[in-house]
Amino acid sequence: MSRVNLQKGKVGASILGGYEKTSALVGSYGAIAGTSGKLEIGKPVQFRNIVEAESYGVKQGTLLHHHISEYFRMSLIGGKGASLWVLNTQSHTSFVNMIQDNAIKQMIVTSDGNIFQVGFDYIPKSTNYVDGLNDETFAAMKAAQAFADWCHQTNRKLHCVVSGADYKGAAASSLNLRDIKESGASVPLPQVSLVIAQDYDFAETLTGKEQKYAAVGTLLGCMAAQPVSYNIGEVETMSLTDATRSLWLNAGLSSHEQVRDKEAELSTLNAKGYIVGEYYSGQVVFNDDHVCTPVVVDADGNMNEHTIALSRTNAKVFREIYKAYLPKIKSTVPVDAKTGKLGIGMVKYFEGIGNDVFGLMQNKQEISGGETEVDRESNLLYGNKALGVFYNWVPMGTIGQINGTVNIKSSL
Repeated sequence: MSRVNLQKGKVGASILGGYEKTSALVGSYGAIAGTSGKLEIGKPVQFRNIVEAESYGVKQGTLLHHHISEYFRMSLIGGKGASLWVLNTQSHTSFVNMIQDNAIKQMIVTSDGNIFQVGFDYIPKSTNYVDGLNDETFAAMKAAQAFADWCHQTNRKLHCVVSGADYKGAAASSLNLRDIKESGASVPLPQVSLVIAQDYDFAETLTGKEQKYAAVGTLLGCMAAQPVSYNIGEVETMSLTDATRSLWLNAGLSSHEQVRDKEAELSTLNAKGYIVGEYYSGQVVFNDDHVCTPVVVDADGNMNEHTIALSRTNAKVFREIYKAYLPKIKSTVPVDAKTGKLGIGMVKYFEGIGNDVFGLMQNKQEISGGETEVDRESNLLYGNKALGVFYNWVPMGTIGQINGTVNIKSSL
């Protein structure tokens, strides 16, 4: 007779988001077919490793293969579990037209909203330049923000990476992405990051304007690897260089110039919000997690999403709060018989739902803290019966630089 009886416990619903490691790459790559399937025009395919992509006809040595392989190489830094949707769009006459392709929104729907970051890969057809960028790029950035706004409105908040391929290569005259203005009016694009970095040696293997590609796949991989609150350019963990595979030994700009030859311009590019590769003791790392908007802090201490980390963390806050409160829609709750408003117990109950979300994110070091406040005057008896709730959260900090003083002493 057994004196110790053990049973396997039940596992409830996962409290882990998971979608943070799900990305999408969008571009026009022409007819591609392999042994397991084909990348049909307008029909996205979800890959979980580069081998799957190769079975669909993605050939080694091509720019598409490079983007996908780089995505999975970098995402593995954060552990397994990343996936990449690839959407092969029809050929478009401009970058904007590609981003406005209806198949992209349909891909978001098909993925059940699990795509958390989207990269738009494009080699401009135009040979004209404005403010240091190909004249197709700025309009594409605005289109990407409009797409991100649509995702937000449909409760699928995410972040976009836009290819800065064919950069002109003059930092002083380049558009200031941290202070974009159009006809004198500010144009903030907080869910858009522009990358002009490239693996120079890989670009050397390409021909024509593809030599001026931008490393969209690599950046997406860094985002999938890092927790939402972490900088994609974290020096300790996010080195792009892999000497064994001869990857990122020489960082380049999408003007197809080596970073070492443009070193004097890097501080200007960084100040203007461009994502480039820079060297740390011989290792290439992305310079920072820039987005295309100025830094804003108002009199009440409210901040805008002025980094990729803030954009992605806020996106997760929105998604998790939405998921937590959605089951409460049209639920029946008691009110105080004397006031017709929520009693203290119900106020605390609804605040607890949001605070549980913040607590889990704090435990995972995604935020420093958060709080939920329910409007006790919410009218739930007639009219639109809206429960008013206020959410505030404090982000994790990031060490951008270290300022120290070194002295030589005769004794300690």
